[in-house]
Amino acid sequence: MKNFKEMLDKDLDSTFYNLEEFAQLKRVKCDGINKKISVILDSEETKERQNLVSGDNAEGFYGKYIVVRVRLSDMEKEPASGMRFWIDDNLFKITDVRNEYNELIIGLERYDE
Repeated sequence: MKNFKEMLDKDLDSTFYNLEEFAQLKRVKCDGINKKISVILDSEETKERQNLVSGDNAEGFYGKYIVVRVRLSDMEKEPASGMRFWIDDNLFKITDVRNEYNELIIGLERYDE
């Protein structure tokens, strides 16, 4: 019988990080990592963070906040807050990182005109 962690890892791979279900294949660059991996753009958590952010940006600038989920095994190591993080050609700054059962939940922000 499999233990809980093995079952969770299997579910992550077969369901959540399945490119035909929730995940998208994106080029990710961060802290020496530069490769295409399965990424989940967490729209629900992104909405929650957008609601918490006040509109105190300088005139003409707006913040973009997103939350992505990636497997720790794909990233090879856990990034830290403040690091630069690219998704395809879009540059973000990491605001926070949580590791939940070998899945990294990464908060990202950037400012555009």
